[in-house]
Amino acid sequence: MPLLLTREAGDDPNIDGPGVLMRDLDYTNTYKPHFYFFYENGQDEHPWKYTLLQPGGEVFISVCPTFEGRIVRGDPTYNLNQTLQTNLGTWVELSWEGPPTRRSWGDVSLLEGYDGAALLMPTDGSGILTGFTTDILRGAPSSALAYKADGGVALAKTVGDGANMVTRAYELGLLNPMTQAFILEAYKPVVLSSNGRWDLTLYPGIY
Repeated sequence: MPLLLTREAGDDPNIDGPGVLMRDLDYTNTYKPHFYFFYENGQDEHPWKYTLLQPGGEVFISVCPTFEGRIVRGDPTYNLNQTLQTNLGTWVELSWEGPPTRRSWGDVSLLEGYDGAALLMPTDGSGILTGFTTDILRGAPSSALAYKADGGVALAKTVGDGANMVTRAYELGLLNPMTQAFILEAYKPVVLSSNGRWDLTLYPGIY
């Protein structure tokens, strides 16, 4: 049953406040809508906001100045059902320090699985970035795979109970854990946005 506290976000006013400009470049997965969900830390049962993007589309999502959480791909049938856990997949993790500073920190995490690539950049002119653009699900060994709530194929998580060591080794063979993705708990390639605003590009994935 959908939670009434969750709201679908449209294109929020893109003025000077904290937030994320999201861009969808998934032209391959056109049979299913491209929904993206914002979760606050500690609120895994239901998302805070969600949005629908068409291939080639973009939307600005504003957040509160102290938001801490993640952006994930998903499906309203499952993500808005509080009885289901939908953690499996790529997490774009973001946190804001809050006033008086505008600083925000971000990373692309594969610790809880992988269901699509993402590239994250601050808009403060620093030129730094994290994430990657290649779909690493293609060519993955079968023993590295896991399944989302709707049966969609993803890469398994690499941390905690049930961590998949084949997945971890496979991802480490393709990505740099110091700069591209959070794969090992010992290394977290976090980047800083000094103005609290982000540019996020999302590539082909499983929803």
